[in-house]
Amino acid sequence: MGETMAKEAKEKTKAVKTTSFDTLQASYFSGKVKPTLNKINTELANDPKNLPLILLACQCLLRTKNFDQLSITADQAIKLDKKNGKAYYYKGVALQHSKGKEQEALKNFDQALAIDPDNTIYLKDKAATHLLLFKDFHLPIKLAEKHKDKGEESLLKIISLIEGKETPNYLDYLTIGDVSITISRNLDAKKYYFKAVNDFNKLADDEDKDMNIYKDIIKAQKACIKLMEKFIE
Repeated sequence: MGETMAKEAKEKTKAVKTTSFDTLQASYFSGKVKPTLNKINTELANDPKNLPLILLACQCLLRTKNFDQLSITADQAIKLDKKNGKAYYYKGVALQHSKGKEQEALKNFDQALAIDPDNTIYLKDKAATHLLLFKDFHLPIKLAEKHKDKGEESLLKIISLIEGKETPNYLDYLTIGDVSITISRNLDAKKYYFKAVNDFNKLADDEDKDMNIYKDIIKAQKACIKLMEKFIE
């Protein structure tokens, strides 16, 4: 009897946590990033080891560009689960935006990719970090060139992975669009951003629609058009 009651209580607690996470994730997807983060922090005050909420907090902190707090929160996630790729990814992004810590950022991206080797988001930020180091005038030329090569290698892998998918989603199209801009394939980028918008609008379930990503797509699309207009001029 006691074991049954304990099991039921555990399942009920798990259900409450799931419901709370789903509600907060839906709030984040709707574009209410800061209010969602405030609610997450309230939840975490009572449940500090809730890893899904901690990772959702990281997502919010990344969106608000609070990289100092992102670094701290990512550390909490890593401490709870050393085999979670997202935790190392968020730590890498936080370090990427801290001048002089690009090499540490790469180590964390490598950790994330060791867990999830074909994650195109991880690869994109790893590539961006390599290209940042390539542009660092303080680095010896040969070392800078190596970073350029590694960055391009990651970018080409992203293209291969996404083009190899049977059904890419709007985030995939945004990612490959951004990569196309980086390697100066502006016409390809325009095509992929257009596909991203179409794929987003075709989704019937609002739960699958992240308005934050949609805003990124529209912003990238407008920037791409301006870039192409400038090139034509």
